[in-house]
This record gives sequence, C-alpha cells and structure tokens, in this order.
Amino acid sequence: MKKILLTAGIVLGTHLAFAQAPEKMSYQAIVRNTGGQVLANQSVGVRVSVLQGSPAGTVVYSERLTGSTNANGLLTMELGTGTVLSGTFNTINWPSGSYYLKTETDPTGGTTYTITGTSQLLSVPYAMYAKTAGSGGGGFTIPYTNSVNNAGTLFSLTNTGDGTSLEGVNGTTTSSIAAVRGMVTSTAPGGFSSAVRGMNSGTGGLGIGTWGSQDGSGWGVYGVTPAGIGVYGNSSAAGYGLYANSNSGTGLNATSTNGIAAAISIFNNANSNNVLNANTVGNGTVINVSSTGTGSGIESSTGSGFAVHGATSAQTSAGIIGDNNGAGEAVVGRNTSDIAGAVVGRNDGGGYGVRGFVATNTTGTSVGVFGQVGLSSGKGRAGRFENLNASNDRNTFEVESNSTGNIPDNTLGNVSSFLSNNTNSVSAAVRGETKTIFGNFGAAGIFGVASGTGGFGGLFYSSNTTGNGRALVAITDGNGDAFIANAGKDGDAVEANVDGAGRAIYGWTPTFSLGKPAEFQNFNTSNTNSVVTAKTVGNGMAGDFFVDNTNGTSAALHGKVNSIFANFGTAGVYGESIGTGGYAGLFYQRNASGNGPALLALTDGAGNGITANAGGSGDGVEASVDGTGNAIYGWVPNFGTGKAGYFRNFNNANGQPVVHITTTGTGSTLLVNHQGPSGNIAVYQSASTNVARINKAGTGFFNGGTQNSGADVAEAFDVEGNTSEYEPGDILIISTDSDRTVEKSSKPYSNLVAGVYATKPGVLLTEENIDSELFGKVPMGVIGVIPTKVCMEGGKIKRGDLLVTSSKSGVAMKANPKKVKIGQVIGKALQDYDQNGIGKIKVLVNIK
Repeated sequence: MKKILLTAGIVLGTHLAFAQAPEKMSYQAIVRNTGGQVLANQSVGVRVSVLQGSPAGTVVYSERLTGSTNANGLLTMELGTGTVLSGTFNTINWPSGSYYLKTETDPTGGTTYTITGTSQLLSVPYAMYAKTAGSGGGGFTIPYTNSVNNAGTLFSLTNTGDGTSLEGVNGTTTSSIAAVRGMVTSTAPGGFSSAVRGMNSGTGGLGIGTWGSQDGSGWGVYGVTPAGIGVYGNSSAAGYGLYANSNSGTGLNATSTNGIAAAISIFNNANSNNVLNANTVGNGTVINVSSTGTGSGIESSTGSGFAVHGATSAQTSAGIIGDNNGAGEAVVGRNTSDIAGAVVGRNDGGGYGVRGFVATNTTGTSVGVFGQVGLSSGKGRAGRFENLNASNDRNTFEVESNSTGNIPDNTLGNVSSFLSNNTNSVSAAVRGETKTIFGNFGAAGIFGVASGTGGFGGLFYSSNTTGNGRALVAITDGNGDAFIANAGKDGDAVEANVDGAGRAIYGWTPTFSLGKPAEFQNFNTSNTNSVVTAKTVGNGMAGDFFVDNTNGTSAALHGKVNSIFANFGTAGVYGESIGTGGYAGLFYQRNASGNGPALLALTDGAGNGITANAGGSGDGVEASVDGTGNAIYGWVPNFGTGKAGYFRNFNNANGQPVVHITTTGTGSTLLVNHQGPSGNIAVYQSASTNVARINKAGTGFFNGGTQNSGADVAEAFDVEGNTSEYEPGDILIISTDSDRTVEKSSKPYSNLVAGVYATKPGVLLTEENIDSELFGKVPMGVIGVIPTKVCMEGGKIKRGDLLVTSSKSGVAMKANPKKVKIGQVIGKALQDYDQNGIGKIKVLVNIK
C-alpha cells in the first residue's frame, strides 16, 4: 500500500453569528504519496476528533467524513457535517481553553485509517462589536411642546450644504406612528390647504415637490379619505396629472372593495384621442387582465367597428392572444349561424389561417387545437379539412412534430394520435381511403414514411395483453397481393418476432382455398444466399414440417436441387451440426406399431443410395437396434445383381481390421447362412487369390494348412458317473459297462487305457452336430502333448520314460519295460518327476 502524505489547513466556515461559536468549519488538505506526488481524484475517508487541553487530551467531539481529492490533490471537507461518532459540535465551549484537531485518514475511502496527524486550533475573532454613544446640546429639552399664533413660519431650518434640512426619525414598532406629522385641525379648511406641503422651486424636469419613500413593502405616499380623493394629481398644461413609476414593482395599483377599481373616461365628444394608452418597451404584457370570479376578463362592444382589434407586424407576436390558467377557454367564438364560422382564421399571405400551439406547458396534457363533437347530444364532425382546388397538389392535411417521443409509453410523443374510445365500437381510429385507377407509388389509403435514419414507416400495436385482436390485418378482394414488403438495401423485407408462445409468422390456407401458405423464391442466379434460413438458440427445432393426414402420401419436407455438379453442399437436403454435439440429420419413426423406415434413400442413377464419411475418429455409419430387428440389413432383391454388403480398406498403412465384430451376449458373434442351391458358405482370398473356403456342406479347405493353440487332438466321450467327478489330467480307460464311454483308471498296466482328460485340445472330435454343447461329455486327448497326473509308484520318472496306469485312480506311473504289453503304454514323459504324492507333468500321449 502507498503511504499518503497530508498537507492540511483548517479554515473557519462562514456560518458565524455575533457572539456565538461557528456551527461548522472548513478543512482542506493536500494528499501526496511517498514520492511527493499528489494523488489526484482519489477517494479519501477521514475520522476527525476535537481534543481539549493537549494533543492527547479528552475527545469532546468526533465524526467521520468522506470525500475525493481534485485534480491537484486538494481535499476539501466541512467539519460538523459528517457522521457523528461522539459528542455535539455546536455545544463545544471554545473559549474555555485550547483545542486540538486530530485527523485519521484512509486513502481508499474506507475506515482503515493509516495516516494520523494532530494540530492546534488557533483562536479567531468570532464577532466584533463597537458601540459609540454621544450627545449634543441645544436650546430646548426633548420632548418639547409649544403653541404660537403667528402668520409667519414658526420653525425654519436652512441648509446650504448637501445634507437634509429637517429629519424626523422614529425607531419604535408601534402601529400608525409618524416620523414627521403635519395636521390641519380645522374641519372646514380653505381650498387646496394641506397638512404637509412639499415645494420645489426648480423649473427643470428633475425636481420633486413631495417625496415619500418606504424601504420595505409598505407605501411611499399614502392618502386616505371617506368620500373624497385620497391622492389627487392635476396638470394645468400638457404634463401628467398623476405619474406613477416603479423600478421593479407596479407603477400604479388601483383597488376597490365594492366599487370600480379604476375609471378612465373622455367626456369631450370632439376628442378623438384614445381613452387609454398603454405601451411598453420591454418584453412584458402591455395590459394584463385577470378575474377570479365569473365575470369577463375584458368585455367590449361596438357598433360598426371591431369590438376587439388586435394587430401586430412581428412574426413572433400575435394580434390577439387569450390565456386561460384554469379550466375554462382562452378564446371562445359563439355562432348560431348555419353558414358562418364561430371562429374564422383567414390567411391572405403565406402564413397560417388558424394556428394552435403549446408553448410552456410541461405536463403533457395541453392541446394546441382541440375539436369536439357530441356535446349536448350534438352531431357533426370534430374536424374536417377539404381541398377544393383540383390542381392543388399540396397535402390537404399535415401534422409535424420534432418530439423525441416517449419510449416507456408509446401513446405519448406521437406526431398524431387517433383514439376510438368506445369498447363496443366497430369504427376505425384512422380510416384512409384512396380512389384511383393507378397503382403508383404513394397512391395509398395510408402512406407512412420514415425519412430519418431510424423510425418506422408504419407501426401497428395491439397493446391489450388480454386481447385477441390483430396488430395488423391486410385483406384484398381483388387479384393483388394483400401485403407486399420490399427492402431496398440490406434490411429485411419482413421481420417478425414473438414474445409469447405464439408464432412469429403463421401462414395458412382455409378449407376452401387451393393456394400455398408460403412460397419463397430467389430469381437472381448470382445470389448465393439461402432462400430460407431458420435459426434458434433454444432447445426447440429450427424447422418443423408436418403432414397431418393419415391417408396422405406427400412428404413433410421436400428438398430438391437441379445441378450437374456433385460438389459438397449440392444437396436436396443439407443438414449441418456445428457444435460439439448434435446431429447433422435425424430421422425418427416413433410410431411403435408402424412399419415405415426412419430413413429411405433411393437412387435411379449410378450413384450410391447413401454415402457416409467420418472425418475424425467417429464411425462412418453407426447402427443400433433396440428390438429384435437388425442394426444393419443389407439385401439384394431377386432381380438385383449387386452385393448386399461390401467393405474395403484402401489405406496400405492402416492396420485396423476391415470388419470388426464383437458381442457380449450369448449368441453367435457371426452367423453366415447360405440358402442358395450352390456356392460356398465363405471364401477367403489373399491378393485376389483363394486361400481358404468353407463349402456349402461345411467342409473347410485351407491352402496353407491350419494352426491351433491347443497341443493335442481329443475326442468327446461320455463318462461313467458325473462329469464333475473328472478333471483335466485324469487317465481314462474304456468302460466295460457302456458303449462309447470312458472312466478313470484304477489298476496298474491296464490294457483298456484310451487317453487323458485334455486340458486344452487343439482339435476336438465328436460325432455330435456342431450345434451340440457336449453336455455330459469330457474331451479325451488321444495324441499330442497333454498335462497328465503322475506318481512315483513305479519309481522316479525321467524324460523319455514310458508311462502306464497305476493303482491310483486316474494317475499314471513309470512303466517297467520288461512288464509292458501292447496296448498298455499311455505315452512318453516330457518332464522329470521325483516328488511324493500326485503331480502333473507334460506327456507326449500316444497309446500303443
């Protein structure tokens, strides 16, 4: 982890109050690494503690703050705004002694604090207060009251400087007090007498006779009277009788409780001047009229003139504008005539006859032009637009918007919206009709154009999730197509998708139709793209074809290719598997009682019915059977001259067998059945020359002879007793009780000795059929090398000694040549034997 160096400074916050401690303090620090480089834009976590008395003093307040350094490594925080860990910041008694600030920093923004620093908080002036007091003298004592009867001025002050000659100040908060008050006490004063009179002897336009001002929201000049004039202004010449001005407020405000707030009149019939002139050089409204009652904002009547005449020469202005801030109408035109319009907009130039627009409303509920019909059971049209000029090729009705639209709610932000708001209605929200003999581009009942880089020329959306209505229905009663789609560039002519369990495209023909549900054709011979492509990333099929007719003889899928080439991929049906699993083709006959093949391949030419090739270590053809049928059944009909099966290996370096047959069952590994009148069961060739064969009778012929793994020739014989009492190596003699039966020897030098129970005969002879399992018989070796039971009853056995039967059951011994007779010798010993008991040695059996 990098070590962090902090260069810190404490700056008191600006939230101060006189004679009070600050509520928060600013903290700044430069964060650097061990190399002295600043850590820019680094998230930092800091735990701040205020210690009292010393750097190791008592913690009176602690909090945790987080922040980030800027591009210069500067960390800025406000102490007192973090997560409080202990104490209360605004209750620290700062004047009570010295305080220290301890900071603990985690440069990763967490709470593992690795950098610690403590510094003293220096004293600062929390508030400054200066108070001065003095008094001046005069010739009277306040309060002062006096009464004098004199025609002259009683009190006069003249100031030739820039100061005020007389100033009255009152600092109380009592109502209706006055800093300076003038009173006329007579109830019948003379004309134009005044309690307070201000005079200005200047003849220029900048002087003021009386100036009343107020620093708050009160009145600068206030005049009141029960029935007279509160404030009266008069001009004896061309000046203003009353002039009102305001820098940011209202220049003149007239109100009344029960009467008229303001009355402005001209009583001279010969005066052609305007009764009221109102103008502005700013951007505000010249006259603003509002009413909270049921009366009219402005009511005007006239004889032959205009009741209201508004004119403007600016494109951005309006002759008349009506505003409504409530639920009423901004402008209403009433009409009881059958020929005139309640509101008529006429345009003799290039502008608009009627223009309705929405300017500042942000709620989305305002309407520029709103036409209604059906109020008070009225009938008619809410809007109608006509073009009465046949040579006018301009659009009769246009709607345009530069709105970005509304993605979450597609009912908002549209250029136009039409709604048939009646659940029992069969009317169309929009009906477009064209009546023409031409089929030109654009001659359409509805013509939708998307001229931008995005958007749709038309969008039809059935938005009710429980509804069954179509988003789009196209029907034609003529010979034309109900729907034509064309993509001029690289887009799709038709793209269809489905979010539910339905079908993206469903083509069908009714019971009375003879047409096709779908047909796809490519007329460009240089176009190598597929005519139809079906792809899925799910577990369903990319294509599913079904002929649902039990008596039908047509194919569910018919793939055809007309080509003179046999290149890879030139196929009526081309199946491809590109994953690590899956099948390039699967044919499944799943009716358990059906007899039709899962796959049938026929050819009328010289080509193969099926060609299979495995490019890797897989099998070219793998066939299996779950029932009693054949995994592979090759046959030639009675008129055929070909082979039912043919296997070849053309790789001289391939040491694998051409045919490998394995079974783990109890049946035969290979069964060859010759049912013809002649020919061999099997013929074996080497270099196209016969070397072995088995004829139809089962006789084997071998040019190179035969070689067996056994060492003797044996023949199967029945035995006296049970075969479980016999074992290989037993000496067998001819039984005198049963024909063609043997038993174990039991006397020395027996003339009935026949052979030895063979351990592994090379050739086993029998009179039984080859299908016999030879139960109850033992293989008796008559010639060859056979392991034989021996003992030392006739002495130690040496190699080459003659052997005869002994007194021990089924055991041979060394023969005494002087006692041996013809027919007693079993054979010659091939091994020495000098051990007590019975053992086995190899013997060259040759009865003589």
